[in-house]
Amino acid sequence: MQDSRPDRLVRAWSDLFRKDPLAKAVVAGLRERADQIWRHAFQLLQRESPEYRNSVDDEFAEESKAHCNELLRFVVAVAVGETKRPGLDPFDFVRTHARWRAQHRVPLIASLHAYRIAHRTYSELSQDALALHGKPTEIVRSQRMLSDFWLELFDHIGSVLAEAHAVEDGLIVAQETHSYVLLIDDLLRGVTSSDSELQRLCALRGIRPGVPLAIAIAKPLLPVNGRPVDLEVTLRSFARLFEQVLSPAVFGRLVDVRNNQLTAIVCSEAETGRKLLQVLRRGGLGKRAANGHAACVGISRDVAEVTRLPEALAEAEIALQFASAAHPLMHFSDIDLADLLVRRADRIALRLIPAWAQRLHAGEDGQSRELSRTIRAFTDCNFNVKRTAHVLGVHTNTVYFRLNRMKKLSGLDPRSYAGASTMLAALRLLEIHGGAQAS
Repeated sequence: MQDSRPDRLVRAWSDLFRKDPLAKAVVAGLRERADQIWRHAFQLLQRESPEYRNSVDDEFAEESKAHCNELLRFVVAVAVGETKRPGLDPFDFVRTHARWRAQHRVPLIASLHAYRIAHRTYSELSQDALALHGKPTEIVRSQRMLSDFWLELFDHIGSVLAEAHAVEDGLIVAQETHSYVLLIDDLLRGVTSSDSELQRLCALRGIRPGVPLAIAIAKPLLPVNGRPVDLEVTLRSFARLFEQVLSPAVFGRLVDVRNNQLTAIVCSEAETGRKLLQVLRRGGLGKRAANGHAACVGISRDVAEVTRLPEALAEAEIALQFASAAHPLMHFSDIDLADLLVRRADRIALRLIPAWAQRLHAGEDGQSRELSRTIRAFTDCNFNVKRTAHVLGVHTNTVYFRLNRMKKLSGLDPRSYAGASTMLAALRLLEIHGGAQAS
């Protein structure tokens, strides 16, 4: 099998270093100066590149330093002849870097500027090192060789980065295309499209057959200070966050803003919904109230087939209804069954609410509120009067008096399971649905 062009290029560079021991020693010595190279290059970038100044945060700085170290290891490996085996892309680390930058909306011009800064940094450091070694004729020869090498190296990796960045950028732009919308429409209806373009797009986004699928729906929380929310901007911010925290190495994902909410179809090798919940929690999606970008997210259970995605969509929508500022991330399986039945009761069920419960709910006096609070605390304390009194901060006789009062009002015994459960159900229905009961 013939070597690829990258293999031939790397081998040619290694041959040049093998023939120039001084240049080889100088570049190998850069291995001990990784921190110096990183600090010098990054300071220049922040000073000279407005795109970098606008993009830098802890995550960005960490990724930039990691790539700087990868580049240094590659350069040293070329110089000492320890590069990857033929057939493995020696510039794969550049493609990974380009994809990360594109996904995080770092402009291509900023990344190319970074390589120009790196080119200048390596050239200056190698020239300074050469001046300390060898004879003048050797230094001149090695300077010429290294000058050509740095130029060819950064010209090539710049081309690799631009190509990979364009591919990833194209995938991001695809989210705005008609095909992307059609693909999501089909999947949410439980349909696997036979269109080759949609199938290709599905594969590019990592949605593949035979793995668990889940759906997540996100909506912004209204800020407590009453400031208006720019819904479009906020939802697109959520979309970017989803793309960033859902690593393509772990998740396949299709993310779209529609119907004033964000909808994501996600897959992974196992436990997709639970894994998604953990990643979003670590990503801080539910903790952004300070900047007006707090969100509630509902997540479905996993389904094994595309045909069941409509079921998952319904579950995610229900889970979203149960999410709140206190619990912004809600998995469908974590919903309390009794609470679900109360929330989704129809008008017929509401007509079964007894009159005593309606009077108690409508009462604005302190006694009505105390009776409602007491029956809730009594059941929470497992029908233990003494513990209930402690929780409420009252005497045990007060608890007995209120329970007897509830029994007289309702005709039900709050000390029995049947009586207490009926009381709680009636009060919870009124709390959730208020005056919506049918006449």
